[in-house]
Amino acid sequence: MGPSAPLWMSVLYYIMCMATLIVGVAMLVKGTVRRLYSLVAVIAVPLFFLNNFHTIARVGVDPFAYWQQSLIEGQWWAWLSLALFLYIVWYWGWLVQRIGGQKEGQTWWKRQRWIWVVLAAAAPVIVYGVQSLGESVVSSVRTYEPSESRSANEPPGRIFFLYSHPFARDSYIVEADGPQVRNVVTLEAVGVSQLSRGSSTKELLLWSDYTGRHIYRLNRDTWTLVDQEAVSSPLSFASLEGEWEIRSLNQDVNTHKLEVRKGGKLLFSKRLPPYILQVLRVEPHFYVFVDVMEKEHGVLYVLDQRGSVVKEIPLPTSFARSMAVFHGRLVIATKPRLTIVDPHSWQVAYWDMGREETQFDQLYVKGDTLWVSYVQRGQSGWLALNDQFKVMEKHELPSVYWEARFHGDYVYALFEPKEGNKEDHAGEMNIFHLRTGQLAAEFTVPKQKHNLQTFQVMEEIQ
Repeated sequence: MGPSAPLWMSVLYYIMCMATLIVGVAMLVKGTVRRLYSLVAVIAVPLFFLNNFHTIARVGVDPFAYWQQSLIEGQWWAWLSLALFLYIVWYWGWLVQRIGGQKEGQTWWKRQRWIWVVLAAAAPVIVYGVQSLGESVVSSVRTYEPSESRSANEPPGRIFFLYSHPFARDSYIVEADGPQVRNVVTLEAVGVSQLSRGSSTKELLLWSDYTGRHIYRLNRDTWTLVDQEAVSSPLSFASLEGEWEIRSLNQDVNTHKLEVRKGGKLLFSKRLPPYILQVLRVEPHFYVFVDVMEKEHGVLYVLDQRGSVVKEIPLPTSFARSMAVFHGRLVIATKPRLTIVDPHSWQVAYWDMGREETQFDQLYVKGDTLWVSYVQRGQSGWLALNDQFKVMEKHELPSVYWEARFHGDYVYALFEPKEGNKEDHAGEMNIFHLRTGQLAAEFTVPKQKHNLQTFQVMEEIQ
């Protein structure tokens, strides 16, 4: 089934299961046919629905497509669901043959036995094959001629663009040196939607906040797989800095599981309400921002090294995009105001621009200055704050960027493609000088088979 199964198919699917339950109970009571098969059918239906909680608990995810993807990835619960569903189908065929007693039904019954033998034999082979394929993530790397020597005025760093689809097996990374494409990398990775830096300056961390079930670490120099780990649920947050690894697993609509590892060993695992958007480690605490989306406010949990809650701070702000420590205070880029927390007194202050629709985005501490990017209705930009949170500089853009990154002395802002270019390009990249706001470079982002998800800027490869 495709990513968006029609409504009538879902209705038919549930009608068949409910009918099986009703008929199975009736056959148990009447004893018309062998009661053991009917008992198994009666047990199979609720077990089938209970097992499929893996799919219905995914907010905004089509359950059929998620089930299909999990089958491809060899998830045990998905194969159990398939086995239960096939038994339900077989049970109806068996009823037709037993109750009908016609010659045609008996012939069909004899033929279908071979189908079940083939299915039983093929299932382990398919699972093994899918898992074996997963060991090789990078399937191809197309390398282009390197760009000519850059001038001193050109922005440093390398840009990595990620393209993917939630239910497609292939994803793409385009490595660009400004407007020059260096590599186009094809990955055999399902639905990766997030790209960040790994523990090394030469590593990329890839994961999904939607459907993907793996975390990948790639060497961006050799394009080889450093590590691949299967996870039980999609992630809402993942970070790898040195020996510290922090992740939040989106288990269901009521629970996120925060896992903190040090040197590869699990330090603690903590269950918290959704949605965990940001986690920051600042000795001796872990700061966890939870967004209560339906109420449009947040909660800041302060955890110790064992995962125990030291402080729970309700906040009227929401949608945290970034967290940083600036002059001893925790700053959270939230909506519609900046949230500022004093970790000594736990007092909370707020800073805004006088407009309710402001969404503060990325935080960047450089020396004694806090740089903050923001998005407002119809415009966006970035500003500089001193240690008293007074505005020192402000740079406005005439339109709203899609995504922005601070890197060195530059701001990288990705915009939607202009009208007329949407068929040819995935976006418009503008690079500005951080302090002057002057445009340093601009170029169009190439299209790939799937949609552009995000981008990351990293230092030059040495």
